[in-house]
Amino acid sequence: MAVLTLADYSASPKPLISGVADVLRDASKLMDILPFANVGALSVQVIREAGLPSVSWRRAGEDHGSSKGRVDLVQETAFSFGNYIDVDKMYVKNSNTLYDARSLWTKQAVKSMAFAFNDKFITGNPEVDPDAITGINYRIQKDHSANKIAGAGLDISPDAAALAANTQTFFDFLDQLLYDMPEGGSKYLITNKTLLMRYWSLARQAGVLSVTKDQLGRELYQYKNATFIDAGYKSDQTTQIIGNVENANGTTLTGGACTSIYGVTVGQEFLTGWQEYGLEVDDAGLLEDRVTYRTVIDWVIGLAVTHPRSLYQLHGIIAA
Repeated sequence: MAVLTLADYSASPKPLISGVADVLRDASKLMDILPFANVGALSVQVIREAGLPSVSWRRAGEDHGSSKGRVDLVQETAFSFGNYIDVDKMYVKNSNTLYDARSLWTKQAVKSMAFAFNDKFITGNPEVDPDAITGINYRIQKDHSANKIAGAGLDISPDAAALAANTQTFFDFLDQLLYDMPEGGSKYLITNKTLLMRYWSLARQAGVLSVTKDQLGRELYQYKNATFIDAGYKSDQTTQIIGNVENANGTTLTGGACTSIYGVTVGQEFLTGWQEYGLEVDDAGLLEDRVTYRTVIDWVIGLAVTHPRSLYQLHGIIAA
């Protein structure tokens, strides 16, 4: 089964596809870390590990017993993700501009797609929006509630009364989070800007701040074998996707003063993306109305969780 990443799409010989992929990579680190397995179907049945087989011990001359592991069969669905980008011919023909109108409109639309994906990756709720991917918060609350670590209102904000002691407890929680995550795959700690900046400050003061760069030259902050990622803002570009107003137990995204760190293991055996077909970008040209140029972006994608410990939530942290 072929597996593609946004980096692969960026290397496409088709300029429209590579251009769209470049913008998606730049605007969505979450999309950039995911592999997308080429499935060729609108739904897949994921075999999720539920229990290991027992092992027998025997004496000479005796037979081994037979045992099978337990699995859960989980149905995952893909959704069409894209946009029509319509530009009036008046803008296209206007030569008194610094930028090509269709390129500018397309870049804006693709950025919006990236921000929408980031949002749904965290907050997607099929009970609220059944036509989009199911986010990791919902998956943890419904299917992986044992994978939650209670921060119990730990305050690491700059004006915390017991900041020195709370800092040590915070690093203890990070160690617990990483220890509980499974071996293998790529490890990510997904949070918001506020908490990331607090980690940056505390880690720098503790002498454990590790900074690397990705393929695009962006700085990445690491703790041991995991990379921090800021989930960023919603499409309005003012509201953080992971806010600072969660309740203490992390089950609701509003109604409190806390935030979360999501420990995510990415890989085909853990959390992965998948696609019915590859990213498509088509220049439909001038429409029948003869005054509108259209570009169509379409990508049918989904998420799938195989390993039961692929997703964790450290909740109840006060960072602001």
